[in-house]
Amino acid sequence: MFILNPRLAADVFDGEYIIANLDTGLYYSVQGLAVSLLNALPFEDEAGLVRFFCEALPEHATVIEAELRPVFRQLLEEDVIRSVEGAGITARVRPDAPAEYQSPKFNKYADMQDLLMLDPIHDVDEEGWVVQKDS
Repeated sequence: MFILNPRLAADVFDGEYIIANLDTGLYYSVQGLAVSLLNALPFEDEAGLVRFFCEALPEHATVIEAELRPVFRQLLEEDVIRSVEGAGITARVRPDAPAEYQSPKFNKYADMQDLLMLDPIHDVDEEGWVVQKDS
Protein backbone atom coordinates (compact mmCIF):
# COMPACT_ATOMS: atom_id res chain seq x y z
CA MET A 1 0.00 0.00 0.00
CA PHE A 2 1.33 3.45 -0.90
CA ILE A 3 0.56 6.43 1.34
CA LEU A 4 1.66 10.04 1.71
CA ASN A 5 4.40 10.24 4.31
CA PRO A 6 2.50 11.35 7.44
CA ARG A 7 5.53 13.38 8.66
CA LEU A 8 5.10 15.86 5.79
CA ALA A 9 3.04 19.03 5.59
CA ALA A 10 1.19 19.05 2.26
CA ASP A 11 -1.54 21.08 0.63
CA VAL A 12 -2.83 21.85 -2.84
CA PHE A 13 -2.77 25.44 -4.13
CA ASP A 14 -4.14 26.21 -7.61
CA GLY A 15 -3.73 22.59 -8.71
CA GLU A 16 -0.15 22.26 -7.39
CA TYR A 17 0.91 20.25 -4.34
CA ILE A 18 3.34 22.06 -2.07
CA ILE A 19 4.93 19.61 0.32
CA ALA A 20 7.32 20.49 3.14
CA ASN A 21 9.53 18.06 5.00
CA LEU A 22 10.08 19.81 8.32
CA ASP A 23 12.61 17.14 9.36
CA THR A 24 14.99 17.88 6.45
CA GLY A 25 13.94 21.40 5.51
CA LEU A 26 13.36 20.36 1.90
CA TYR A 27 10.17 21.24 0.10
CA TYR A 28 8.64 19.99 -3.10
CA SER A 29 6.36 21.15 -5.87
CA VAL A 30 4.23 18.51 -7.58
CA GLN A 31 2.24 19.45 -10.69
CA GLY A 32 0.27 18.01 -13.56
CA LEU A 33 -0.69 14.35 -13.56
CA ALA A 34 1.49 13.78 -10.48
CA VAL A 35 -1.14 15.73 -8.49
CA SER A 36 -3.72 13.14 -9.57
CA LEU A 37 -1.32 10.43 -8.42
CA LEU A 38 -1.07 12.01 -4.95
CA ASN A 39 -4.84 12.55 -4.85
CA ALA A 40 -5.29 8.81 -5.50
CA LEU A 41 -3.46 7.90 -2.27
CA PRO A 42 -3.71 5.49 -0.61
CA PHE A 43 -3.44 2.95 -3.42
CA GLU A 44 -2.08 -0.57 -3.64
CA ASP A 45 -0.56 -0.84 -7.07
CA GLU A 46 1.43 1.74 -9.02
CA ALA A 47 1.04 -0.19 -12.28
CA GLY A 48 -2.73 -0.38 -11.79
CA LEU A 49 -2.95 3.38 -11.17
CA VAL A 50 -0.86 4.17 -14.26
CA ARG A 51 -3.10 1.81 -16.28
CA PHE A 52 -6.20 3.58 -14.90
CA PHE A 53 -4.82 6.99 -15.97
CA CYS A 54 -3.95 5.59 -19.41
CA GLU A 55 -7.53 4.29 -19.79
CA ALA A 56 -8.94 7.65 -18.68
CA LEU A 57 -6.76 9.54 -21.18
CA PRO A 58 -6.13 7.00 -23.97
CA GLU A 59 -4.79 9.57 -26.43
CA HIS A 60 -1.91 10.22 -23.98
CA ALA A 61 -1.33 6.63 -22.80
CA THR A 62 2.22 6.32 -24.16
CA VAL A 63 3.31 9.65 -22.68
CA ILE A 64 1.64 8.90 -19.33
CA GLU A 65 3.50 5.61 -19.09
CA ALA A 66 6.84 7.23 -19.93
CA GLU A 67 6.49 10.34 -17.74
CA LEU A 68 4.54 9.23 -14.67
CA ARG A 69 6.67 6.24 -13.63
CA PRO A 70 9.90 8.29 -13.18
CA VAL A 71 8.00 10.87 -11.10
CA PHE A 72 6.55 8.04 -8.99
CA ARG A 73 10.09 6.74 -8.36
CA GLN A 74 11.26 10.25 -7.36
CA LEU A 75 8.37 10.56 -4.90
CA LEU A 76 9.43 7.24 -3.35
CA GLU A 77 13.14 8.15 -3.28
CA GLU A 78 12.41 11.45 -1.54
CA ASP A 79 10.09 9.67 0.92
CA VAL A 80 7.15 11.84 -0.11
CA ILE A 81 5.19 8.65 -0.59
CA ARG A 82 6.03 5.40 1.07
CA SER A 83 5.08 1.77 0.90
CA VAL A 84 3.55 0.35 4.08
CA GLU A 85 2.37 -3.14 4.89
CA GLY A 86 -0.52 -4.14 7.14
CA ALA A 87 -1.09 -0.72 8.69
CA GLY A 88 -4.87 -1.11 8.61
CA ILE A 89 -5.12 1.36 5.74
CA THR A 90 -7.69 0.75 3.03
CA ALA A 91 -6.97 1.71 -0.57
CA ARG A 92 -9.35 4.03 -2.35
CA VAL A 93 -11.93 2.03 -4.27
CA ARG A 94 -11.58 4.12 -7.39
CA PRO A 95 -9.52 7.30 -7.68
CA ASP A 96 -10.79 10.33 -9.53
CA ALA A 97 -9.92 10.22 -13.21
CA PRO A 98 -7.85 13.17 -14.41
CA ALA A 99 -9.92 15.55 -16.54
CA GLU A 100 -7.04 16.38 -18.88
CA TYR A 101 -3.44 15.49 -19.44
CA GLN A 102 -0.78 17.75 -17.99
CA SER A 103 2.80 16.53 -17.89
CA PRO A 104 3.70 15.33 -14.38
CA LYS A 105 6.35 17.44 -12.69
CA PHE A 106 8.26 16.96 -9.45
CA ASN A 107 10.66 19.63 -8.21
CA LYS A 108 12.79 19.59 -5.07
CA TYR A 109 13.97 22.77 -3.34
CA ALA A 110 16.51 23.35 -0.60
CA ASP A 111 16.67 27.16 -0.74
CA MET A 112 14.58 27.60 2.43
CA GLN A 113 16.12 24.68 4.29
CA ASP A 114 17.55 26.83 7.11
CA LEU A 115 14.23 28.58 7.64
CA LEU A 116 12.18 25.38 7.62
CA MET A 117 14.57 23.75 10.10
CA LEU A 118 14.00 26.47 12.72
CA ASP A 119 12.10 25.38 15.79
CA PRO A 120 9.73 28.33 16.38
CA ILE A 121 8.57 27.03 19.77
CA HIS A 122 11.96 26.38 21.34
CA ASP A 123 14.10 28.99 19.55
CA VAL A 124 12.29 32.01 20.98
CA ASP A 125 14.50 34.21 23.17
CA GLU A 126 14.16 37.49 25.09
CA GLU A 127 14.61 39.51 21.88
CA GLY A 128 11.53 38.01 20.23
CA TRP A 129 10.28 35.22 18.08
CA VAL A 130 12.45 32.72 16.17
CA VAL A 131 16.18 33.39 16.25
CA GLN A 132 18.33 31.26 14.00
CA LYS A 133 21.25 29.76 15.90
CA ASP A 134 24.73 30.44 14.56
CA SER A 135 26.50 27.32 13.35
